[in-house]
Amino acid sequence: MSATVKLDGTSYDIAGTLAKPAKPPSGGATSILIETQSSEDIKPLALERGLAVLTLDVGKLPDKAREPALRDVLGHLRGPLKMKRVLGRARGADADAMSGASSAFDGLLLHDASREPAAPTRFIATWGADAYWREQPRVEFTNAAPPNGRRFYLAGIAASTATTNCAAPVNARAAAPAERALFAALDEWTAKGAAPPASRAPLDADLAPAQDLKWPKIPALPAPPGARRVPKIDADGNEIAGLRLPDLALPVATFTGFNAQKDKKGPPCAAGAAIPLAATKVDREKNPDPRPALVERYGSRAYFVATMRVIADKLVKERLLLQQDADAYVAAARSAPF
Repeated sequence: MSATVKLDGTSYDIAGTLAKPAKPPSGGATSILIETQSSEDIKPLALERGLAVLTLDVGKLPDKAREPALRDVLGHLRGPLKMKRVLGRARGADADAMSGASSAFDGLLLHDASREPAAPTRFIATWGADAYWREQPRVEFTNAAPPNGRRFYLAGIAASTATTNCAAPVNARAAAPAERALFAALDEWTAKGAAPPASRAPLDADLAPAQDLKWPKIPALPAPPGARRVPKIDADGNEIAGLRLPDLALPVATFTGFNAQKDKKGPPCAAGAAIPLAATKVDREKNPDPRPALVERYGSRAYFVATMRVIADKLVKERLLLQQDADAYVAAARSAPF
């Protein structure tokens, strides 16, 4: 499907791909998720929960045109598609556009947005470590989230996993497990009025000037950028505040939101870094590395797997992780590098 919108005398064609649930609710799907980027992170879950999913290609529109375009398109589609509830999901500039067009939505899941939707639209906002460490750092909201919103900082996760010109191993931790759980919470909030989990985002006391952080002397750790406020870190160099998924609560590496260029004349490295922990005390003393090795901190893989199950199941009970993702973390733990 496609639509044409006219803004400031210029016409823009917006292509769309509509997917319908295999088992729609009786009477057909009456709820829809609007995405601006095709992704398999949330789409299968939305379809499973009985929502239709419409992916709109707004990438060719100038940033300033995306907000009115979304408002215009949804104004024309809600009726013909017979949708009583419209949810949206977007990242970056598209998230800002959705936030500005929030009156067209019942709920929004936004990643790395610099603005938030006005009431009564309900929203859940997320962002990761790279938001603090990039060239133009995130500017924190000075107040707590409003009643119509929740904020979740995905500690130790970087949006980009591109390896282009990166000096250190790339931080490939996934945001998708958290986003799936938060989408389910948003769905229940907008459909049934079930309040979502409380926000987990850094407060002022959880942040510090970058130059004041006490990094462990880790071999191959890139030099962190300065002149910014960032989340505080623990003795391993991992972030403390926010939503700590199981692979950060029980780490096998130090995960950062910054990296460094391998070739100073090449393109910038957009990813974060992941500096693995040594397997044994002997291994770490060869480097040397002050962080306790995997065997020193966990003892055995059996203990590591059992503890991972406890941490993952706790997040499931708190509605911050879906059961299938909890099981995936435990399965991955069985292959831990020690």
